[in-house]
Amino acid sequence: MNKNLKRCLEFLAIVVITGIVAISSPFNPWIANAFTEVQEEILNIAYSVREGYLAYVELDGHYGPVVYEFFGLGYLPTDTHLVQFIMETALNFVSILFLYKTAKLYTSNIFAWVAAAAIAIFEWGALTHAGAEEILFFVMSLTCYHVARQLKSGMLSHHTYLLAIDLGLVIFLQPGYAFFWAILILFFAIKFKVDGIDGKGYRTFWFSTIEGWITVAVPMGLYLWYFKNGAAFLQNVVSYNMSNIGSFGEGLKLVLATPWTIAIAVLVIAIIIKVVMNENVADLCIWLGVVICAIIVVALQGENLDSFKVAVKALYIVPVASILSLLDKPLGLKIEERDN
Repeated sequence: MNKNLKRCLEFLAIVVITGIVAISSPFNPWIANAFTEVQEEILNIAYSVREGYLAYVELDGHYGPVVYEFFGLGYLPTDTHLVQFIMETALNFVSILFLYKTAKLYTSNIFAWVAAAAIAIFEWGALTHAGAEEILFFVMSLTCYHVARQLKSGMLSHHTYLLAIDLGLVIFLQPGYAFFWAILILFFAIKFKVDGIDGKGYRTFWFSTIEGWITVAVPMGLYLWYFKNGAAFLQNVVSYNMSNIGSFGEGLKLVLATPWTIAIAVLVIAIIIKVVMNENVADLCIWLGVVICAIIVVALQGENLDSFKVAVKALYIVPVASILSLLDKPLGLKIEERDN
């Protein structure tokens, strides 16, 4: 197939999946959907921002992530929800695109579409809350690709850099979840060393990581300095999140109380079958550990657990793609080869 035609079809497929997801959005101007509680809070913030207040400093109880101001401002240009709807749809488009790109590393293009559609569409409305959990799913989708690429190809400085940016974004979004990204970076630091990376490559890994942190820290630091809300951020966001770690047992029940938990068993089955077929499953075994780590970190969170567990769903793209890959060979399909 012509390369340009292929890319066009891929783009159209992602657009279609995004369009289906967008139907469930309460911001959708063509369908009457009920607003969620968090969306009502965001609209209140939007009105307050219009009156000159800042969410981190002056709103009673509204010390939420920067994203609340971000989505709230989307209401202001037209005094309707259209801009917010466009912002939300664009965010979901990129999330689905990276789910697809991750799935392509494990299965053929056709089944990669199927996997991305399943993750995005199933559990209707999960990606259209327009709150911090939606942004967290977006960041997790990017992280899936950065991790999968390096599991497949070894240390890639640009993906290390982007993974560090993901960590920085989560610190400003929902600090309690940053432990997961910190563990990922530490894991790769150990893995690359054990794999025998040379000194220059290892220094590049750490330089890329530091560059990623600086890329986020500088603009966010300027934001907090300019609006003089750095102290409020540390006290009411970072400190508050870190001091509200919940009961692991109760959190685990909530995180596992979702149909997507079956993806863990699916991944184990895929690993066993691929071992019998003499395929290399090292990356899949590591991914199983990544999923377990994410579940533990999310289960420890004290607030918003029921909605934030949607972020873990992005990690299930690899189990779904892996089990679908078992159909590739019988159907004469194959994984697309790519350069690093």
